[in-house]
Amino acid sequence: MPQTAPSPTTNQPHQRSDSYPSTALWRVAGGFAIAHVALIFAGIAIMDSPLFQEGTEGIQDGYVEGNMARTMAGGMIETLGFVLLIPALVFLARALGRSTEVGRWAAQTSLMAGMAYVAVTMAVGFPAGAAALYGAQNGLDLETSFAINNIRIFAYFLSLSLLGAHAIALAVAARQDKVMTRWVGWGGLLTGAVLLASVPAAGIGQQDWGTLVWLVWWIGVAIGLLRQRTDAS
Repeated sequence: MPQTAPSPTTNQPHQRSDSYPSTALWRVAGGFAIAHVALIFAGIAIMDSPLFQEGTEGIQDGYVEGNMARTMAGGMIETLGFVLLIPALVFLARALGRSTEVGRWAAQTSLMAGMAYVAVTMAVGFPAGAAALYGAQNGLDLETSFAINNIRIFAYFLSLSLLGAHAIALAVAARQDKVMTRWVGWGGLLTGAVLLASVPAAGIGQQDWGTLVWLVWWIGVAIGLLRQRTDAS
């Protein structure tokens, strides 16, 4: 009897069905990454957000006597910046981590940590700040408004650990794939370490260094995405 051909699904190695991203997609992702930084800086420039060390005096100056419409507008601009960060995180998790199992694990970890950072900021930080601002301008006493605003501040402190995990995991994925190994790879490891150190450094008011280092690194990541070339269609 003639032998039948084996089923195409029998004893065949598993193949990834997704194709390598095109140059256009790398550039779009880079645009989202740049837009995130631009909108964050624009929002911060408009807002009057009290700092933790300013105490109730900061609530009086920034919230009670501040312009609520302007601060709310700055918060909405920042919110849009975090929304635009999401597709950049998703793209990086899909574009990197293709070569090894370690790389895939790291890429997915970077996505989960980055998404958790966005969730903490948007679900805890922004609403608490808005509630403290609204309450301060509508008769809420300074101590209570200060306590509510501290939820925003401490959420920011703790979110730095998530952002650090994102940077380190993305760095591992890039090094496994041998893509953008210097800036995203080694730079990401350094950035993540600074961010993790920023969490306890919040006790002495030095937590913002981690965020500044991450923003500089993220701009470099965005430029790397914009410059990336691929022959894939």
